[in-house]
Amino acid sequence: MTPAPTPLLEMRGLAKRFGAQVALQDVSLAIAAGEVHALAGENGAGKSTLMAILSGALAPDEGEILWEGRPVGLPDVRSAQALGISIVHQEPQLVASLSVAENIGLGRLPHRAGPLRLVDTGAMRAAARAALGLLGVTVPVEAAVGAIGVAQRQLVAVARALHFGARLIILDEPTSSLSLGEIEALLTSLRALRARGTTLVYISHRLEELRAIADRVTVLRDGRVVTTAPMGAMDNEALITAMSGRELAADLQTGPPPPGAEPRLRVRDLAQAGRLHAFTLDVREGEVVGLAGLMGAGRSRVLRTIFGADRRTAGVVEVRAAGGWRAVHDVASAIAAGVGLVPEDRRALGLVFTATVCDNVGLRTPPDARRWGLLLSRVLRALAEAAVATLRIKARGIDDPVRTLSGGNQQKVVLGRWLRDTRVLLLDEPTRGVDVSAKAEIHRHLRALAASSVALLVASSEIPELLALCDRIVVMRQGRVAGELPRDRATPAEILSLATGATERRAS
Repeated sequence: MTPAPTPLLEMRGLAKRFGAQVALQDVSLAIAAGEVHALAGENGAGKSTLMAILSGALAPDEGEILWEGRPVGLPDVRSAQALGISIVHQEPQLVASLSVAENIGLGRLPHRAGPLRLVDTGAMRAAARAALGLLGVTVPVEAAVGAIGVAQRQLVAVARALHFGARLIILDEPTSSLSLGEIEALLTSLRALRARGTTLVYISHRLEELRAIADRVTVLRDGRVVTTAPMGAMDNEALITAMSGRELAADLQTGPPPPGAEPRLRVRDLAQAGRLHAFTLDVREGEVVGLAGLMGAGRSRVLRTIFGADRRTAGVVEVRAAGGWRAVHDVASAIAAGVGLVPEDRRALGLVFTATVCDNVGLRTPPDARRWGLLLSRVLRALAEAAVATLRIKARGIDDPVRTLSGGNQQKVVLGRWLRDTRVLLLDEPTRGVDVSAKAEIHRHLRALAASSVALLVASSEIPELLALCDRIVVMRQGRVAGELPRDRATPAEILSLATGATERRAS
C-alpha cells in the first residue's frame, strides 16, 4: 500500500486565546500540495485568527505547524513569506500611488549596478509581467494601482505573492467586491495557478464559489474544526448545518402572490439623464421582485431613485396606501408613504457606528414614537427590543454599540428599522458580507415580510440569491430593463444572457 504523501502544510492542535475568549481550540488540519482547500464558517468561527497564524501575523498559544513534514516557527510575516506562505486580503494591501510593477516588486526591486543603486525599471516591469503571466492575465504594469479596477488589484496582489515565491496563497474573501464576470475571470486565473501546482486556501461565504474552485473543504465552528471533506461530498444543506450547528428550518418561500394581489409600488418611466432610461415596474403586495444585472447596470440607482435619495429627471413613483395612491418625490415623502431602504453599504449608509443598536433601529421613527415633536424613549426601546427578538440579533442588549456586532447582525439592525409600518421595502445587496447561516435567516425574514403583504424589490449581484428569494427577476443593462423572467423560467444562463445583451425578453 502506497503511503499518503506528506502534506505541504499541517497544523496540529493549534489554540489561541484573547483573554477569556477562546478563538481557536485544538485545530488540526492538513493541506495537500497543489490543492485548493476551502475554509468555511460563520463570522466569528475562527477563520481569520487561523489565517493570521498561518501568515505569521499572530502566534498560537499551543500546537505546532509543519511545512513539508518539518516543524517550523512563524514568528512574523516575513518568516512565513520566506517559507512560501502569502495572504491576499479582502482589500488588497497595495499602494495606490505606485505603479502595478512597483507594487508587485516592492521590497524586492531590482537595482542597476553602480554606487547609486537605481531601480532597474525595465527589469522590474519584466518581472511584474512574468508574475501576471502566471495568472494568464495582462495588466498594464506602468499604470498606478489607484487607476485600475478592483478585480485587477486582486490579480496584482496574487501576482505579488507569486513574485515573492509563494507556494501556498491564502485568499480571504477575494470576490466580495467583484462583478459576476470579474469573479469568473479570477476563478479562471486561480485554476491556472492550481494547474501549475500552487496551493490555495480559499475563504468565502459564497458556497457556489467554493464548489467552483475547491477540492476539499474544512468547516470551522466556535474555534474548532467540525469536519474536513471532499467538496463534492457535502451539499449546501450539509455545509450550512456544519457551519451553524443546527439544521435550518424549511424556507418560508410561499410562492408568488395570488393573481388578484394589488400593486403596492408603481413606477412609471423613471429616468436620470444619461444613467437611467424609462424604468417602469409594478410590484404587488406580497411579491418579491429581483433586480439583476452586471456591475454598473443601474440596479442600485433604481432603488435610490425610487426612494428619493437620487434625483430623477423624469418619471412617477407611487405607493398604494389605505387612502389610495401616494406620490413619492423625495426621501421624506417615501418614508411617509411606507417605503424603506436597506442600502448597499451598511457601514457608510445604513448605520451610525458610534451609536447603539437602539439608536440605529430608531433612525426611522414611526408616528407613535413621537409626541408633540419629541421622541418617546420607551417606544424606541420597545421597537429595538422587538427587532432584536424578531430577527434574533445577537447582542448583549439594545444598548450595545452597533460596531461590536458581526456583519450579519449589523445587517439585521438595518432591516429591523423597517419591520413596522412598511409597505414597500427596497433592498440593495441585502446579504453582502454576511455568513451563510445569517443569509438564510435574512432570507426567511424577507419572505415573512412578503407574507405580511409588504412588497419587496431586491437588487443583488448574486444570481443564486435572486433565484432562491424572488418571484420574478427584472434584468437590467446600461440603465434599461433588458428583460423580465418569472421564477419558473429564470436560470443563471437566461439572466446572464439578458444582462450581457445576448437576448431580450419580457415575462409572460
